[in-house]
Amino acid sequence: MRAWRSRTGLAVAGLLSVAAMSPARVATQEVFQFVVAARDANGQPVTDLKRDEVVMSEGGVANDIVKIEPFHLPVKLTIAVDNGILSRDALGHYRNGLEGLVKALPPEVEVAVIAMAPQPRTVQAFTTDRIKIVKGISAIAPDNGTPRFADTLVEYSKRLKDEFNKTKKLDSIPVLVLVSTTAPQNSSYQATEIDSALQFMEQRKTRVYVTMSTQSGIRNEGDQPMIAIPLAKGTHGRYEALADSSRLASLLPEYGADIASLHQTRYNQVMVTAARKNAGPLQDPRIELTRPNLQGEVSVDGFPSN
Repeated sequence: MRAWRSRTGLAVAGLLSVAAMSPARVATQEVFQFVVAARDANGQPVTDLKRDEVVMSEGGVANDIVKIEPFHLPVKLTIAVDNGILSRDALGHYRNGLEGLVKALPPEVEVAVIAMAPQPRTVQAFTTDRIKIVKGISAIAPDNGTPRFADTLVEYSKRLKDEFNKTKKLDSIPVLVLVSTTAPQNSSYQATEIDSALQFMEQRKTRVYVTMSTQSGIRNEGDQPMIAIPLAKGTHGRYEALADSSRLASLLPEYGADIASLHQTRYNQVMVTAARKNAGPLQDPRIELTRPNLQGEVSVDGFPSN
């Protein structure tokens, strides 16, 4: 029997706070809902859990599981490419690596493509059409202007905020892949606006992957790494500094495999509804799966905690 208490540490703490704020009701009983991302011994998502295979107890007393239903939380991927002055000779490597990244994704993942120079602009709007996505990547042409790395982040964050303000829903996992360089950048935004954008991206549970290529051989120089390194860390993404852009041919497909795994896990979750036997705050909650050889995570919103 697989149990979660405190990976549960963080997960259960989240369960407690949400239950206290917004209990729902079935008939005269309070109910509690939680999301399970379960995997079998081979690491494959499990989507066919039965009610008698989930145990949600409080203080050792089992509650009734009244419903289990699919809970899809897809990845929504944006690829941003630095096509500025230092990227002219590397664009071929960018394209090869990004095509490999796209091939690694499940077919239902939506992808958009952005160019960073001379200002952030959408080359391909969100689509699942792989032919359009690859054409968008191939259509990015070198520009003599400086890349707008910080501007790309601010405008991406604004779009996320606008989407949330319209829908009031967190119904996808935003993922941003930035293929950039350490070329000097210009920005139309103040430092406070950039900081605010980065904070919102973390709050929105965005995951950011960055590659940073340099021609000088000095890694992590310039303004972009100072922004990108803490952002990738704070969003549980990944940052790689490259002295040779040919490494992108294998690195970007690795990013694609990471993103595909994130999508497959979160797209194949289930929402469990438990009818509580006792009213009031949750008391010593414990969630278990009775089917052998399963592992996974519990959350209140379906998002990974790391």
